[in-house]
Amino acid sequence: MADDVVIAGVPRGIMRDAWWLGDEAPRPGARPPELAAQGRGFALLALLATADVLFWRQVPGVSLAVFAAAVLAAAAWGVPQRRLAGPVVLLAIGALPVMDHVQALSVAFLATSLAGAVVLARGPDNGLGSVTSRAARLLASLPFAGVRAGLRGLGGAVRRPRVTGRRRILRDWAFPVGGTLVFAALLMEANPVLARVLSLRLDVSELAERGLFWLGVALMVWPFLAPLSEAQGLRMPKAGALPRFGINAASTLRALVMFNLLIGLQTLTDLSIFWGGADLPRGMSHAAYAHRGAYPLLATALLAGGFALAARPFLSEHRLIRPLMLVWLAQNVALCLSALLRLDLYVAVYGLTYLRLHSFIWIGLVAAGLAMTGWQAARDRSNTWLLARCIGMGLAVLYLSCFVNFAGIIAAQNLTLPEPDVDYVCALGPTASAAIVASGRSDLWLPSGCAEAPVIRGWRDWGFRNWRIARYLAATPREVTHGHPDRG
Repeated sequence: MADDVVIAGVPRGIMRDAWWLGDEAPRPGARPPELAAQGRGFALLALLATADVLFWRQVPGVSLAVFAAAVLAAAAWGVPQRRLAGPVVLLAIGALPVMDHVQALSVAFLATSLAGAVVLARGPDNGLGSVTSRAARLLASLPFAGVRAGLRGLGGAVRRPRVTGRRRILRDWAFPVGGTLVFAALLMEANPVLARVLSLRLDVSELAERGLFWLGVALMVWPFLAPLSEAQGLRMPKAGALPRFGINAASTLRALVMFNLLIGLQTLTDLSIFWGGADLPRGMSHAAYAHRGAYPLLATALLAGGFALAARPFLSEHRLIRPLMLVWLAQNVALCLSALLRLDLYVAVYGLTYLRLHSFIWIGLVAAGLAMTGWQAARDRSNTWLLARCIGMGLAVLYLSCFVNFAGIIAAQNLTLPEPDVDYVCALGPTASAAIVASGRSDLWLPSGCAEAPVIRGWRDWGFRNWRIARYLAATPREVTHGHPDRG
């Protein structure tokens, strides 16, 4: 209909319900917009109640995966079942890390997979790039989309001119509710048992905390329930989109010659020291030498990768540029291996920490990325091809890292030292308890509370890693001693 026709005297209820009189009736099975909005409101209330049961005053665990499944079910309500297989599988893959152990990385994978599953279920499937872009926009809208929706709702309530419905409700319910409260007060005064049943003992502080908790959950959940906006596909950088910084064919050739000579000198120095038995500067140990060079060598390898990307357009402009680039990348891979060796020597003397363990993984990733860059240069692939595979490799390593008990690895490594830092080992937490007990170091005096089993209070905070460690400790006799040598 071109213009809306308003008939004077027709009740508003009939006008609201007679949408079928128009020539643009909704499709069969479609819901009016008002009903859809009302359904989202009920879904939000149901999710808030679910979050209250799962998380209020509870330690999160597998409950996070349960809540994510509830959010997907609410967001995909009414979606045909044939479209739900992909989103369900995606969410299940993202929920596995948090079911193993709750940590920042596993929660990030859960949130990302939930956003991707919601977008895949409710939006058009225009390829991986489009789904990834819209999921990223959905995550970026948290929690601001919920704040904007709440402000719009408050603004609409303030500006709404007609209050006849409210007046009717007030007229119909004011006397019954008021009379009931009066009679309840009189009956409570006459009957102490009823007074105890009907009395409200409210903790204002707890109500305020719970209200803030519900508000926070609502702000985080609402964007998953709100209509998805059309999003553009993910735009990958073009092959020539990287900045040049004054790089051309001539400068690339000269830089590769000079860089290769410099890195070759560094490689020969490391070979002469670590395997040739060359003397170090006076007063410097092998551990100090290793620690001093591990991270600068990693930074050098990263800069080498950036230079290789920037110099890619000139690989075919001189017959020596491509071979020199491959030699340059190979030397930087060797540089990463040298950094790994230096770090390993330092750890063997001073022990392992989270930073050093993460550095091992990071250096390995950089070496693999440089090797892939060499393959790109040899096969003349685009920078988009390289970036997509490097990002995929990094995400795969992060995902697998969610299932690795780094605390146990650090404790097991440090307890092989003659005099380990016991305070640091015990500060690693309950997930290191199995490694501490398995070390069999009965000569160590551990502080009270060290190597205790993880506490699982119920199904909400259950995690596979904590359950596995607690089960191992329950079946393994303890050979470590708690206390302090000076205290007996």
